[in-house]
Amino acid sequence: MKLWVRSLSVLGVVTALGLGLAARAAEPASPDAVKNALRILAYVQDDMARKLPTKAYSRLPHESQEFEEASVAMRDAVASDPPEYRAKVEGALGKALAASRAVSEISKTNDEAKISAAVKTVDAELQHLNALFPAALRPVPGQLGAGPGKGAGGPPPGLR
Repeated sequence: MKLWVRSLSVLGVVTALGLGLAARAAEPASPDAVKNALRILAYVQDDMARKLPTKAYSRLPHESQEFEEASVAMRDAVASDPPEYRAKVEGALGKALAASRAVSEISKTNDEAKISAAVKTVDAELQHLNALFPAALRPVPGQLGAGPGKGAGGPPPGLR
C-alpha cells in the first residue's frame, strides 16, 4: 500500500512538472516582438472598424494591405519558436489574413451589413490569434493610441 501511495505522489509531481513545462512552452521566445506584432495587428483591425461609421469603405483595401504587412512582424516574432508553436500561430494568422482579404473584396460591394460582418470576422480571428499568447502580451482595447499625431500613444512604432 505504501508503495502505491508513493507511486501516486511521484506520478503527481511528474505530472505537475510536465504541465509546468507545457505552460512554459506557450511563452514565445521573443515576447517583446510578439507584443508589438499583436499591437500592430490590433491597431490595423481597429482602423478597419473605425471606417464603418463614416462609410469610408474605399479605404478598407488599404487597411487590408496594412494588415498583410503587419503579419510579417508576427512571423518574424515567432521565427525562433518551436515548429509546433509556429504552426499554430501561422494557422491562426492565416485565418485572420483570409478574413482581412475578405474585407477588402466585400468592401467593393458597399453593402454595409456584409462589410460590418467581415470586419467583425477579422476581429474574431484576431482574438483566436491573441489567445495563443499569454495575457500580458495581448493588446489592451482602448490603449492602442489615437492614430498618427492625434494623441498620446499613436500607432505602434511599426506603423509610423
